[in-house]
Amino acid sequence: MYKIQQFSKLTGLSVPTLRYYENLGILKPNRLKNNYREFTDTDLNWMKFVLRLKQTGMPLENIREYSYLRQQGDQTIEKRITLLDEQQQLLNKEFLKLQKQLDFLQKKKEIYNEMLAKRQTRGN
Repeated sequence: MYKIQQFSKLTGLSVPTLRYYENLGILKPNRLKNNYREFTDTDLNWMKFVLRLKQTGMPLENIREYSYLRQQGDQTIEKRITLLDEQQQLLNKEFLKLQKQLDFLQKKKEIYNEMLAKRQTRGN
C-alpha cells in the first residue's frame, strides 16, 4: 500500500496530477477512514498502463473513456479494443509520415555521397 507521496515517486507524476486523474475518474484509489488515499500495486500497474497510453498520444478524454469501460468489466472488452484500434491507426499514420521523412533524408544523403565519390574520383 502506498500513500500519495510514495505513489507520486513511483509513477513520476506529481501529486496534483494524480488528484486530477482521480477527478477525471482515471484513477480510483481506496480511501482510508481519515479520507487519505491509499494506492495498491494494482493502481500502480494501471497507472503504468495509462502512461503508456499517453505515450502513444492517446488524448486524456479517450483514456478516461477506456478507464470507464475497464471499470464496467469484461463485457466492454470489444469497446476497449476499438479504442486501442483507433489509436493504433493514428500511430500507423504518424509512422508512415515519419518513414517518408526518413526516406527523403536517406535519398538526399545518397545524392551527396555520390557527389563526394565523383569528386574524389576526379581528384585522383
